[in-house]
Amino acid sequence: MKTKKASKTKQKSRIIFFAIALIYNLLLGLYLKDFFVLSPMLVTLYLLSALPTLFFVPKIRSTPMRAVVLIVLLFVMVMSIVSALSCHRLLPMLKVVVTAIEMMYFGIVDNSSGKDTLLTKIYVLAVSVCIIVALILSYNFVCKPESPYLLNGGATLWDTQTEELADEICADSNTDAEKVQAIYNWMIANFEYDYNYQTLLQYFNVRRTLSTRKGVCYDFANLFAALCRSQNIPCYVVDGTPYDRSTQDHTWNRVYYDGCWWDLDVTFDIVQTKNQRKLYGFRQIDDAFVECEEYLITKIY
Repeated sequence: MKTKKASKTKQKSRIIFFAIALIYNLLLGLYLKDFFVLSPMLVTLYLLSALPTLFFVPKIRSTPMRAVVLIVLLFVMVMSIVSALSCHRLLPMLKVVVTAIEMMYFGIVDNSSGKDTLLTKIYVLAVSVCIIVALILSYNFVCKPESPYLLNGGATLWDTQTEELADEICADSNTDAEKVQAIYNWMIANFEYDYNYQTLLQYFNVRRTLSTRKGVCYDFANLFAALCRSQNIPCYVVDGTPYDRSTQDHTWNRVYYDGCWWDLDVTFDIVQTKNQRKLYGFRQIDDAFVECEEYLITKIY
């Protein structure tokens, strides 16, 4: 009698945990649906959140199979953290929440014992293989992107609405130079520096930046890159620190048109325009990775 009651309790727990993970992933998918069309990287990162939910479908009884599940979930957790730190993105960290829920169930709540059927073993291994493939793809997207200056992903992430906005801004432009100038002018005219922004947890959110029309250098540089890249114009985001003030981070851009690379600082020019002072403008450079006279470059992406 006690065995049946315990079995029913465990069954309920599995359904509850499965429902929580499923609802969480459905809500996350609804929020990200406009990004999926343009960002293969985000699709793979989302798969790393959704696929582990499939482990709840069969009743896993044996310790070895649960160990396989926990190892796979650990790799997903690590990849989520690496993605978030590397890309300065909050979205990969959202996977940590659901992964932690799944690890809690299979590592603590579910203490079943017994043998698994052959079908269950094949199912668990098949799901594990799919997750491993997604892990490899995510690693390549995050750590070894082929064309980061044109990529929709990483720290610079935009959705279909952003691309439509870029098309509207550049509607009267015929060349890349004219498009870059149009995007630059539009940002200078429509944004202001957010002096109250807390930079402790700094990440770029294109929807937030476009809706508030405020931000800091990190927001403006990534938005400028997103708008340029959506028009197939190569553009890098550059992080650096002043040589004399190493604790003050700054972010700006390097964009390619007319056969060469150009340095520009949208944030500086937004502030200078408001104060009616001299602008940084566009400064021609030899290549995208040339050293900067004012800043020690820490990252180009």
